[in-house]
Parts: sequence; structure tokens; C-alpha cells
Amino acid sequence: MSLLFHHSLSIPMTFIDCLMRMRCNLFEGCFTSTSDTFQKQSKWKILPYKKLAKVTDNFDQSHCLGKRGFATEYYGKLADGREITIQCFNEDKHHILQQFISETTILNYLPHKNIVSIYGCASHHEESMLVHEYLSNGNLAAHLKTEDENTTLPWLTRFDVAIDIANALDYLHYNGIIHRNVKSSNILLDVNFSAKLANLHLSCKLPDGVPVYAAHVTNDIIGTCGYIDPDYLTKGQLSVKNDVYSFGVVLCELLSSKLAKSWVLNEEDDLATLLRTKIEKQAVVELLDPRLDFQSNHKIKRMMTATAELALLCMQCPQELRPSMEQVLEILKGIKQGRHETNATKALKIFHHGELEEATNNFDTCLGKGGYGTVYYGKLKDGREVAIKCFHEESETEKIIEQFMKETEVLVWLQHKNLVLLYGRTSRHSNKHMLVYEYISNGTLSKHLHDSSCDKLPWHTRLNIAIETATALVYLHDSGIIHRDVKGSNILLDENFTVKVADFGFSRYLPDYATHVSTIPVGTRAYIDPDYYESGRVCDKSDVYSFGVVLFELISSNSPSLVEGTDYVTLAQFAKRKILNKELNAVVDPSFWFGVDRNMMEMITAVAELAFQCVQCPKVLRPSMKQVLETLEGISKGTWGFNQIT
Repeated sequence: MSLLFHHSLSIPMTFIDCLMRMRCNLFEGCFTSTSDTFQKQSKWKILPYKKLAKVTDNFDQSHCLGKRGFATEYYGKLADGREITIQCFNEDKHHILQQFISETTILNYLPHKNIVSIYGCASHHEESMLVHEYLSNGNLAAHLKTEDENTTLPWLTRFDVAIDIANALDYLHYNGIIHRNVKSSNILLDVNFSAKLANLHLSCKLPDGVPVYAAHVTNDIIGTCGYIDPDYLTKGQLSVKNDVYSFGVVLCELLSSKLAKSWVLNEEDDLATLLRTKIEKQAVVELLDPRLDFQSNHKIKRMMTATAELALLCMQCPQELRPSMEQVLEILKGIKQGRHETNATKALKIFHHGELEEATNNFDTCLGKGGYGTVYYGKLKDGREVAIKCFHEESETEKIIEQFMKETEVLVWLQHKNLVLLYGRTSRHSNKHMLVYEYISNGTLSKHLHDSSCDKLPWHTRLNIAIETATALVYLHDSGIIHRDVKGSNILLDENFTVKVADFGFSRYLPDYATHVSTIPVGTRAYIDPDYYESGRVCDKSDVYSFGVVLFELISSNSPSLVEGTDYVTLAQFAKRKILNKELNAVVDPSFWFGVDRNMMEMITAVAELAFQCVQCPKVLRPSMKQVLETLEGISKGTWGFNQIT
């Protein structure tokens, strides 16, 4: 049963209000004829009623798809071959026409692959008609209700449906639109079971200038029982988080194959309470549909359990505790990749541009520039110092978004004391893409090694930097991540010279079953693994090579590229040749020889030998990062030996 209460003095701006603003009083006077209204919608194609009558055999019952909400739906096929659904609104004209104009306006201005496409409009006497694409697999609710084990949607298909709808809602929310009626019967499936969100009749647009995530109190309560947010129903709190709650209910339906109305709950309980109880008792399997193969497939069971935890996050009260749909989408993608943590702290904060403009005093302090962006210093209202990476606007948009999202995807799931902490980012839909990191006050390793204005780093500090960098890389490799851009300028140092590895824009995920990933070589040439550069096959041993170059930098204080005579050579090439010629003294920073500290020179020699092994070709000759770390720790303690890596 739907809850449909309309009050003329409600706070949220309906789409009819938005339409009046945008289209010069389009809905001028509530009694404008349907035909006149259509003619003023310049972007929508007006389809002749006779044409629609012809393709439906004069709206014959054999073409009727059923009644949904306010409309009766019919199937038809246009002359150009497009299959269509015709929604016929024939009730109270004033009320229905408002909702009808709402949907057409939203879809006119916000086309999206996961939102049903509109083809045109029509009218006939008292009827208003909306013509949109026909999706042959019907709605999600019908597929969930089936009891046939052979026709039920498999889990991975259901999960992709969840991602598709999260994508659609994220897009609507970014544009300030609340759907207000998210439910499985409003999720349509095409021939490939790709999902599209439909029936935006009840949607509303937040007032201009109002923050997307702000809540508004209203008396205009709209939605469907079982899906409606309790904060919205009892307190009138209207926000995009209402849709997040409803989406959490849909996740429960996907997990259980039970529609919201079929849950048997007593008056004290609600779906969120039941789900929380099952999770706390580690009995979530009692809610899962046994036909989904989770008993025999451990991967599916983990995915479903993580999805149940996400559903609970979505249904939290008060609504401020819920993640945004953009965060939900990130969590879903992480679950699909095999990362099953759904803790709310893993969902990054979405910063608005004005917030970061204020934090940086209009971006007045530049910390540095790179290939894809400029980094600025800032201070948030809560006192945290931040480094804000702003991607270059003049770069190709697709590459910007790819780099932007890559860093987010890596750091949102991976937290380690030697990885730079990502506090949040701007929306992926924003025109200006920015990442907000913790501020690391001591700059980069490259600066301390190669900038004459910096004091020379003592050996024990350099060795500790090597150990901490190796620790971070071992953690990444254990998590299936290849950094692909290990270099001195991506190793940051805090005030205590603790390492924070940064810049994950080039990182790649390496599945457990794969030995390498084929990709176009990226990174800084002097650090790039020659095997990777020539073959395009990157693996964890590619990071080992780059780390070997960093070790040579720490030993020599030289840049990764050198001038030797009239030729440019890489530091790795130079160091390998000198070591093979037994000329280690040409590689080591001369200042280290002056102390005549035998123990220190033995350690430096051992690190040089380790670096030599790291840059061997072919890559099978190199140690793993775990072996490198063990050796460095042994060198630091004076107990090293190379038998473990040869």
C-alpha cells in the first residue's frame, strides 16, 4: 500500500516548481490543457495518439502489461523497431499531470544508463500518456517472487542489479533529486538483466542552493509501506538519505527473495532491528534465500554477508548515520572485488568544493605539482591539516576520473600506518575532482635526498625509511595491489621521519589467480621495471624493481637518472655496473665513508647487495617484497643473511 499525502505548503520543491523556474512558467496555471503543456516541453517528442493506438491494437487488453501505481501500462512496437511501454494516466488530471511532468522533466535533463529512457509524450481527451523504453525482463519484484528454483535470479546477477540501482540513485542525488519511491517493482530489467530505475513520478528536487545531504522537515509524506524511512514517516525528515533507507530494504529483498510486505514483524520490531539481531547472533544465513548457492560457495556467502551488513548501514536511524549513495556504491564495488569490509568508517566523506575552498583560503598555498594535478595545503574546520590534490582540468576527462577513482578505490579499503590516509574526496560527478589527504609535514624522500637546502639524512634514518616503505609494499601486495609508481617523490615523511607511501593513481588490483596484469607501462622511466616496460606485463616484482632503485637512492643520495659522460643512464644501470666491477665506493654517498664506522659500512654494503638483487632481470631472479623486508630487518638488527632470498 502506498502512502500518498500531498500538502500545498510542504517545504520540498516538487519538480513542477523546478519546471516552472527552468522553463519560463511552463505549468502556467494548473488548468492548462495537457496538449498545451506538451507543446511547451520543447525537448520532448510529441507522439500522435493514433500512432500509439495503432501499435497497441487500440489499447487492446492483449497489449496490457498491468496497472502500476497511477498508470495502466501497454506494450507496443514502433515502426522503427523500438519496443515501448505506454503509461496511461487517466485519474485526477491536476494531480497526475503534476507527477507526469515531474518524470518527463527529470528524465529529459538527466539521461542515465540506469534510468529508464523516455521516448515521448501523448494526450487524448482526459488521458496523459508517457512513452518510454520497454524492458523485456519486467520488474525486479516479479523475479524475486518466483518460487521456481530454475528461474530465480542467481546471486551475482542480483548483486549487479544492486550496483546498477546504486549508480542511478547516486546520479540523482548528486543532482539534488530524491526519488522517494525506491522499491523492487520500480526496478526494471532489460534483456541482459541490466537494471534501470523507473517511475520518478513522486520525485522531488531540493531547493536551489540547499546542500544535497541536508534534511528538510515536511508534511508531504510519500512512499510505499515497507520501504519508507522511519525518520521521514514519523519526523517528516526529507533528504536523500530516505532513498538510502529504501535501497537497504531492496538489498534485503535481493538477499532473501522476500518482498518487504511479506516480512512478518511484530509492532516493536522493524526490518532493521531484525537484521541487526541476526548479524549480532551470526545467524544472518537464516535470512538468505537457500536457492542462491551460498551453502556450497564460500565466496558467495561472504558477499551476501557483507551485503547484509551494508543493508543494515543503509537502514540506520537517525538518518545521519547512513552512508551516502556514492559511498554505498563504493562499498558494493569493493565487495564485488573481494573486499568485504562494510564498516561506515570505510565510506569516504564527500567534500563539497566550497568546503575545500574555505579550508585552503581559496587554494593559496601550493605544496607541489605533478603530472595529473596540483597539491594544496588546507585546514578543515575540525582542525585537521590536509593536503588537497586537485586534478588538472585541462587533462582528458576520462583519464582524470580514472586516476581520481583509482586512488579512492585503493585507499578506501586499505589502511596502514605507512600509507597516507585519505580523508575524503569531491563527488565523482563534480566538475572539479579533488582528493583530501592527511597533511605530511616533512615533504618527500626525494626532497631530503636531492635538495641541497635539506640536512643530509643520517644512515639509521635512511635504513628505517627503507624498512617502513617495504612494510607498506608488503601490505599492498598481500592485499592484491601493485603500486606501479614506487619512487622517492611518492614516499612522504612526517615530522618524525615516519614513512607514508602516497599516490595510488597508477595502482592495479592483481587477483589471486593471476600472475600478472597486462597493461600499458606507466610511471617514471628511471624506476620502471625493464621487463614490464618491454612486455606490458606488470606484477608485484615490478614494484620490487622500483624499490631497488629507491634503495640505491638511499645509499648514494643520487637522482634516479644520471649523466655519465655524454649519456644519460639510470641509477640502477650505473649501480649494477659498478658493483659487478667491485667499485661499490662509486655508488655509496662519499660522506658515509668519512665516519669509518665499520658496522655502518657493512650495513650499507648489505643494502647495496639487496638493491642489486631487486633490480635483476628477468624478474624471476628478484626476491619478493616480503623477503626484502625480512632482509632489511635482519640488516638493521645485525643478523642478516642472503640465503633466504637467493
